Amino acid sequence: MKLSNILLKAQKILKKNNIEDPLRESKLLICHVLCSGLEVFLLESEKNISLKQKINIFKLIMRRAKGEPFAYIVKSVNFYKNKFYVNKHVLIPRPETEELVEEVLKYIPDKNKKLRILDIGVGSGVILASLLKELPNSYGVGTDISIDALKVANINLNKLNITHRNKLINCNWAEGIKNNIFDVVTCNPPYIANEHIKNLHNHVKKYEPLLALKGGKYGLDSFKSFLPLARSVMQKNALLALEIGFDQSEKLKYLLCINNFELKSIIKDLSGNKRIIIATAF
Repeated sequence: MKLSNILLKAQKILKKNNIEDPLRESKLLICHVLCSGLEVFLLESEKNISLKQKINIFKLIMRRAKGEPFAYIVKSVNFYKNKFYVNKHVLIPRPETEELVEEVLKYIPDKNKKLRILDIGVGSGVILASLLKELPNSYGVGTDISIDALKVANINLNKLNITHRNKLINCNWAEGIKNNIFDVVTCNPPYIANEHIKNLHNHVKKYEPLLALKGGKYGLDSFKSFLPLARSVMQKNALLALEIGFDQSEKLKYLLCINNFELKSIIKDLSGNKRIIIATAF
């Protein structure tokens, strides 16, 4: 079967199943199987595809047609400046989280400074890995309650050759971490109110780990749990960067204050929602 015919058939299947931009996703999944770039559709559109490759292509197309996220199918996602490994045990990193990385780096003018960074709920490790890559003399610790998530984080830190500058710990938030040692703490916690989980897209509810999404009755349970722990491991004037729900900034101002944090800024995401909080420990 010719490549052009496979593309047409794949696009038709994805379109029928209401997948956004079916042509682009078809091309990317085909390229994933063929281990080629998108130029193959311009230069070799009439090449014959082997039966084995055809079967593998349509296996992936059918998975996508059923709603499985593209990133889980190809087991990778682009985040900040690198490509990272992901699987069903970790959330797929969002563009909003890239903004968290960018905001942290804005507060560190001297990128060569030796800093100690803690990423609470490290997940896939993309926040910690991205920061350590930009801060070559810094050391990082990532914590997560999920051993499966830590395995993913370890793969990503290995790929960037920075495992000698980090440690991954299986614990709840920052429990058991030594006090008063960190200069920077980041966290993208579960912050979706339980009652809103049902409103998420099916591909999120069905495939992504709910443990990393459900934030309790009002979406604030995680913040109430980890903020005291985070403060205890931070030095005075250390930087705290959080990703938050669009309607949580006012309530979090109070939680930050009672846990000895001074609010520095609230940053909106590309959609205009308040998404990142920057604070310092006092």
